[in-house]
Amino acid sequence: MLHSGVVLTVDGGGLVAAPAAAVEGASEVGAYLGEALLPAAVSARIESVNGVAGVVVCREGRVTGVLSVRVRGRLIVEAWLVVNPDKLTHWNC
Repeated sequence: MLHSGVVLTVDGGGLVAAPAAAVEGASEVGAYLGEALLPAAVSARIESVNGVAGVVVCREGRVTGVLSVRVRGRLIVEAWLVVNPDKLTHWNC
C-alpha cells in the first residue's frame, strides 16, 4: 500500500508527541503508523478528510487521530496524520 518514497507529516501541535520532521520511506512510515494507530482499544473508520481518502481513529470514545492520504496508482505517496487534540474537536466517534 505504501510507495517506497512515501512521506508522512504528523501534526501534534506541541501537545502530543510527534516527529519534528517528516517520516520518509515505506518501512519507516508503516512502522510509525502501526505504533501510532494500532494500539489496543482503537477503532477506525474510513471518511473523506479534506476531500481525500482518510481514516478517523478513536480510542475510548474520542477521536485521537485523523489520517489523510494521497494515492498515485494503487500506492500511498503522501500522508498527513493529525493528532493535535485542538484540531480534532469537531470529529465525533
